[in-house]
Amino acid sequence: MCGRYTLTTPDLEALARVVQAEISPQLRAEYRPRYNIAPTQPTTIVCEEPEEGRRLELGVWGLHLAGGRPGAQINVRAESAATAPSSREVFARGRCGVLADGFYEWSGPKEHRRPHWFHTPNGRLIVFAGIYTDVRDEQTGEVKRHFAILTTGANQTVGRHHDRMPAIVPRGQLGRWLAPLPRTANMAERTALAHLLGPAPDDMLVETPVSTRVNSPRFDDPTCLEPEPTLIEEVSEAPRRRTK
Repeated sequence: MCGRYTLTTPDLEALARVVQAEISPQLRAEYRPRYNIAPTQPTTIVCEEPEEGRRLELGVWGLHLAGGRPGAQINVRAESAATAPSSREVFARGRCGVLADGFYEWSGPKEHRRPHWFHTPNGRLIVFAGIYTDVRDEQTGEVKRHFAILTTGANQTVGRHHDRMPAIVPRGQLGRWLAPLPRTANMAERTALAHLLGPAPDDMLVETPVSTRVNSPRFDDPTCLEPEPTLIEEVSEAPRRRTK
């Protein structure tokens, strides 16, 4: 699963160049580095539409799926997103990329949860696969874009702490993932897109134990990523188990 993640670069223009997108005025005005992005918060996503082209925009994390579980869903299983009755129409018309440079998982008992940050060794941008829909506020008329992150089985690096991880769009496949499907697209065309997604290669991410400040969404600053020295040795010495 994915319950918190990061996008720490201060350079919005650099992000736009990496994903070859324009920047929406709203995002340009509100963007800032994020160290502890939590559900219900607005953050940076990339979408592609026939009229607008490819743009970086603000999206609110969590969407309501018709016939889905009660409440807003922050994660949707990649394996069934294209076919499940609750998500297949959203998948067909609204796929996005969720910009990130890492995500968190936890270990230990509930009362002593210890966060681990999974990120690329060189700090490169990663793009989670997402689905989105637009929601109009009945009182104000304002339209906000809401999204959920697709998840897949964990690779060996993440599997030590959880059996699921965000589905990362393979490098070079972002255009295919974002491209709008024709209204006549059949189920085979939809599921072919879903087959792009799977566990990231085992050597793509590294793990860094970080500050327990991450446990609270009230904290969102660089100190969230300060290493926990007492956990470094545990991580380096812990045996890696094979995931199914």
